[in-house]
Amino acid sequence: MKQTASILTILFFILTISSYGQVDKRKNYFPIWTFHKDSINIHGISIGLWSFNSEPRFTNTNGIKIELIGVGIGIPLIPRSPIVETDSAFIKLKQEPLSERINGLNLSASGSACHCLTNGLTAGFIGQIHFQVNGISTSLFMNFTQKHNGVMTALFNDAYYMNGLQIGLGNNGFKTKGVQIGGIGNYAKEMQGVQIGLYNKSEKFKGIQIGLWNVNQKRKLPLINWNFKRDTE
Repeated sequence: MKQTASILTILFFILTISSYGQVDKRKNYFPIWTFHKDSINIHGISIGLWSFNSEPRFTNTNGIKIELIGVGIGIPLIPRSPIVETDSAFIKLKQEPLSERINGLNLSASGSACHCLTNGLTAGFIGQIHFQVNGISTSLFMNFTQKHNGVMTALFNDAYYMNGLQIGLGNNGFKTKGVQIGGIGNYAKEMQGVQIGLYNKSEKFKGIQIGLWNVNQKRKLPLINWNFKRDTE
């Protein structure tokens, strides 16, 4: 009886390992490798020139990703924000496979632009475009993230789903929960939380607005505005 149980246990482990190998066919590299290679796991430091949205690479970095150049220098020249404006557009974008997943630090000389998920901190000197960040995004000029949980800090920040804190001259979030602090102004189509800036506006707001001029669905007021009632529309 004990022999049978032991044999069954061994067979179970063999089948488990075999099925895992079939699911994850990525090669593993340690301690340093290039993120330009497809379908790999890098444990340590991944290094390369830049990231593009042209095609998914299915590359995971556990540690530090370093872009020696980046594409952030071109981000201020884009004609309009890359952030979606509807739930259907976000769902469609979410269905696209991720190009990269970074667990740790994503560091770029000028800034990253990729359909990536970062758990940790992502930093670029000029600007960044990401699909999702759970943690901190920081750059000098611009941060664009479709879904952000944490802190965004740059001159201008833009997100579709924003949960946390935005700090900059101007902040935008289509669906925001948390705090927006803008040197010039803040805008949120839907927001629960606090807006602090010279000009604050939200079309569907619940919370407090503090600034020179504040606008929400209930009223327009200088200095301070509020709404604590649930919108039934």
